[in-house]
Amino acid sequence: MADAQQIVGWYRLRWTIEQVFRTLKSAGMDAEESPVIDVRAFTKLAIVGMIAAVRIMQITVGRDASTGQSWADAFDPAAASALQAINRRVEGKTEALKNPHPPESLAWFAWIVARLGGWSGYTSRGYKPPGPKTIARGLKRLDGLIEGWNMATHCASVSARSADV
Repeated sequence: MADAQQIVGWYRLRWTIEQVFRTLKSAGMDAEESPVIDVRAFTKLAIVGMIAAVRIMQITVGRDASTGQSWADAFDPAAASALQAINRRVEGKTEALKNPHPPESLAWFAWIVARLGGWSGYTSRGYKPPGPKTIARGLKRLDGLIEGWNMATHCASVSARSADV
C-alpha cells in the first residue's frame, strides 16, 4: 500500500511539472515563439525561461496559502512598501474584494499579482482561481509598477537631499 501511495504521489507531481512546461511554452513565456536559432543562445533563453516559469508556478501554487511561504520567497523584500500601496490600489471597496491573506504570506502576494493580471478577485458564483497565464500577466505589470515606484522614491530622496544643501 505504501508503494502504491508513493507512486500516486509521484504521478500527482507530474501534473505540476506539466504545468511548469506549459507556462514555459504557451501559458506565460512563449518560448516556442522565440526567433533565436543559435543553440547556445536558445539554451540560455530556455534556462532563464525555466526560472521564470518555476517562479510563476510557485506563486500560482502558493495562492491558497497551502505552502506556508513568505512573499519574500518570490519577490524582492525591498519592495514591501510598494506592494502595500499596490495592494490598497487593487483591493475593492467591499469586504469581498479585500485581500484576505496575511501581508507576509505568498498568498497575499499572489492575490495582488493575480489582480494585476486581470483576475476579478471574486470567490463565489463560478469562482475560478488565477492560473499561470494570469500570474504571468500580473508579474509583468508588477515589474513596471515597482520600477516606477523606485524611480519616484529615488527622485523624492534626491530632491530632499538637494533641498538640504
